Amino acid sequence: MSRERAIEQLRARIRRERRFEPKPPPPEEWQSADVTAYRFFTKVLSQAVYRSAHPDPKGYNRVHPAKMTDVDLGREARAALAASRFITPDHPEWDSLMRFGTDAELRAEEAREKTLAGVKTRKALYEGAGSVSLSLQDGRIELAPWRYAGRGGWEGIPGIQPTVLPESVSDAELGAAINAALEKSRNA
Repeated sequence: MSRERAIEQLRARIRRERRFEPKPPPPEEWQSADVTAYRFFTKVLSQAVYRSAHPDPKGYNRVHPAKMTDVDLGREARAALAASRFITPDHPEWDSLMRFGTDAELRAEEAREKTLAGVKTRKALYEGAGSVSLSLQDGRIELAPWRYAGRGGWEGIPGIQPTVLPESVSDAELGAAINAALEKSRNA
C-alpha cells in the first residue's frame, strides 16, 4: 500500500469517528459588558456573547465623563448588561458579530478613541487606564479587572479574584465595586 493511500485511509477513519463524537452542550445563557476608564473619558459597552464575548454594534456603546459617581457608573453598567445579547450559531447575525475585529477595524476604533481623548499616541491614550469586564448569569454579577498588556490589549491579573455581587445590588454598590475594580486594574 502506498503512503498516500494509507494517509487517505487514516483521514477517512478520523472523519467517520468525528461524526459520532457528541457535540458539546451549548453554554448557559449569560450577558456581558465592559467598562474601560481612560484619563479622559469612560467607555461602557455591551457585548454579544455565546462562548466568548464580542462588541455588539447594535447594543449599548456610550462614552461618559472620566470621573463618574458610583450611582451613575452602576446605572450605566446595568444598562449595558441589559443590552447584551446571547447569540446562538443559528442567529442570522452570528457571522458578523461573533468574530474578532480585523486589524483595520481595531486601528480605526483606537483612532476614534485617541481623537475623543485629544491625544496622538497609544501610550498617551492608555496611560492610567483601567478595564473591568462584567458578566451576568444566574442572578449574579461578576466583575473582573484587567491590566493593560501593551499595544492596546488587556490581560487577566494573576492573583486577583473576580468580585461577585447579587444581581439585585443597588446601582451605588455596583458602581462602587466597578470603581474599586478599575483601581485594581490601573495599579496592576
